[in-house]
Amino acid sequence: MNPVEIEIETPEQAKTRERSEKMRLEFETYLRRMMKRFNKEVHEDTHKVHLLCLLANGFYRNHVCNQPDLHAIGLSIIPSQFTKVPLRHVDVCYLSNLVKWFIGTFTVNADLSANKQDSLQTTLERRFAIYSARDDEELVHIFLLILRALRLLTRLVLSLQPIPLKLPAAKANKSSKERSTEGPGCSSETPSCIPEKQTKPKAKNGTKQEETFSKDTDSAIAKGKRGTAAPGSKKQRKGREQEETQRQRPGRERRVVSRVSYKEESGSDRASSSSDFEISGGEAHSLSSDDSDPALLKKRRPPAPWRTKTRSKGDSKTSGGSSSNPPGFPAASSSSSRNKRGKKIPSDSEEVARGKTTAAGVDQWLEVFCEQEGKWVCVDCVHGVVGQPLICYKHATKPMTYVVGIDNDGWVRDVTQRYDPAWMTATRKCRVDAKWWAETLRPYKSPFVDRENKEELEFQAKHLDQPLPTAVGTYKNHPLYALERHLLKYEAIYPKTAAILGYCRGEAVYSRDCVHTLHSRDTWLKQARVVRLGEVPYKMVKGYSNRARKARLAEPHLQDQNDLGLFGHWQTEKYQPPVAVDGKVPRNEFGNVYLFLPSMMPVGCVQLNLPNLHRVARKLNIDCVQAVTGFDFHGGYSHPVTDGYIICEEYRDVLLDAWEKEQTLIEKKEKEKKEKRALGNWKLLTKGLLIRERLKLRYGSKSEAVAPHTNVGGGLSSDEEEGTSSQAETARILAASWPQNREADDQKQKCPKKTRRGKKEAASHLFPFEKL
Repeated sequence: MNPVEIEIETPEQAKTRERSEKMRLEFETYLRRMMKRFNKEVHEDTHKVHLLCLLANGFYRNHVCNQPDLHAIGLSIIPSQFTKVPLRHVDVCYLSNLVKWFIGTFTVNADLSANKQDSLQTTLERRFAIYSARDDEELVHIFLLILRALRLLTRLVLSLQPIPLKLPAAKANKSSKERSTEGPGCSSETPSCIPEKQTKPKAKNGTKQEETFSKDTDSAIAKGKRGTAAPGSKKQRKGREQEETQRQRPGRERRVVSRVSYKEESGSDRASSSSDFEISGGEAHSLSSDDSDPALLKKRRPPAPWRTKTRSKGDSKTSGGSSSNPPGFPAASSSSSRNKRGKKIPSDSEEVARGKTTAAGVDQWLEVFCEQEGKWVCVDCVHGVVGQPLICYKHATKPMTYVVGIDNDGWVRDVTQRYDPAWMTATRKCRVDAKWWAETLRPYKSPFVDRENKEELEFQAKHLDQPLPTAVGTYKNHPLYALERHLLKYEAIYPKTAAILGYCRGEAVYSRDCVHTLHSRDTWLKQARVVRLGEVPYKMVKGYSNRARKARLAEPHLQDQNDLGLFGHWQTEKYQPPVAVDGKVPRNEFGNVYLFLPSMMPVGCVQLNLPNLHRVARKLNIDCVQAVTGFDFHGGYSHPVTDGYIICEEYRDVLLDAWEKEQTLIEKKEKEKKEKRALGNWKLLTKGLLIRERLKLRYGSKSEAVAPHTNVGGGLSSDEEEGTSSQAETARILAASWPQNREADDQKQKCPKKTRRGKKEAASHLFPFEKL
């Protein structure tokens, strides 16, 4: 039969085990919390550094665009009708016509060569020579040079895109889900697949091609198809048939499609509204003989209704709300001028191959200050838009968190509020600390205060014109509106009859100006304010000070009672300091003087920050009280922080003279003490050296002195005879310092009887073992 072991855990062992487990869990929680805090701080610092680097890059670009040589080149190509207009007559209509001319003159060609060794100034000079730009950034820089060449106050607006301040949650789960949802037709080498809803294949004259459009183009096509149902339905049926055929044969034709680009050509009104699909020249040579079938290179055009609608939209955007054009300005439409640019829009497959995301947009545009209207007007020369901030936001990269404008003199202004419609709700939560960002931009703040204040009022008016948010969560920490459910412990709405601006799901919406912060009596005293007599607490909450906790422990029935009264600013008044009478400093109930602010100084008193002043005052019988300037919480309790002493003003000179004399005496005593200590150290060192020499004499030569007695019967060598005199001298010294027979010496030299003190002094130089 196998033995059975039964283990019984005693209550003491159970408590010990639970205590150790609790300590281990608390330590693990502490380490996890510290690691998260450290990672958060590192990520926030990285975000700040990236933001500063992007800002520095913007300064560099703005500096290059201020070069006089580039301004001269830009001024030489501007038509005379734009240079003759005075600056005070510049308005939106003038800028719209200037944008039309610029779009019709300069083109965007992505095939232009770019040498990394060339500076930005050299590159812009080459672009001016060929009237073409490689990308949207160069196009914006060229137009900025033209505007500054016309002596217009122009800002280079940059939508900075640093790494996100907050890491997206469950990022790994999203990536795993995306990998699991990939279709079988996706290649293993391709990083991501293009959704089917973003591709709409069409066919014409038996040609099988796959055309990829962005989401904005899809919406525009859908709007055009609503207007003409019959042609659109036929196109859709043909597209479905061709889609099924393409799924069966995703071979060479798909590789051909990745090289197809969209190009607009200038011509007549009818030809300008058409869009052609063709293969670029450099890529056509790389195709094989099978892929370069002539049927694949035929031009195709979208439906007529879509062309008409696109052209009308472009006209309305470029007009910018202007009713009439001044004489002498070109009246070309934006659609025809945009067709002259010859801009190539790559397909989604090309962007995937280049490693670019489809979400990237135009993150640079301009702002021009119109003196006639007294405000800044946004100008997007890439899309031909003037005075429409929402269009700039639509084509920019999302999320738009930091938008800064740098003017001709290098002054910086944060203009995110002008463009981001979600500034009040989501954008502010994705930005870094507002104080740090304001301190960073403070050295670059414009000295034109009136212009800055007017722009700030414009932002506020824009926010007030927006409708009330519809979601309850957006009201939390909203700068304009508030719900009662989102009030903090020390916040309240005053007055209680405050105006209700609206309702959100049945809850009253109040203005943020009606939300006030409340404080207790002690907290108001730290701000040099006291609660007026007879005031009732506006709100009662549960206090968590040590005094309140002890009171609740003493009376269990008060555990859930609100015992801390809070008061508003309207219930307080300024602190009136007491007056010193008969040389006595007025004290509080703890025997100190509260001096949280300089205005709390008692009347007739002064503060002296001198060490040990209270000792001198006590000797002179002068009243001296410590000044409490704050409280520091450590060790589980709140401890007062003192700074100097409070005395009556009539004793100031007397106390200062006495303190100086006291300091002189203290310095003299310190000097004497230091000298005494130095003499003691030298005395100790001298005694140590004497003891060392005595030890050498006593023990270092004893063996050498005994050697002659052992060699009496033998002969001496020449060396030994020469050393006889030195050995004799050593033996004499040894006999004198260490007698061989002490009793005989004592009998020969009978000294008088010594006292106890004399014996102690005589034995002071002996070692402990010699005293035995």
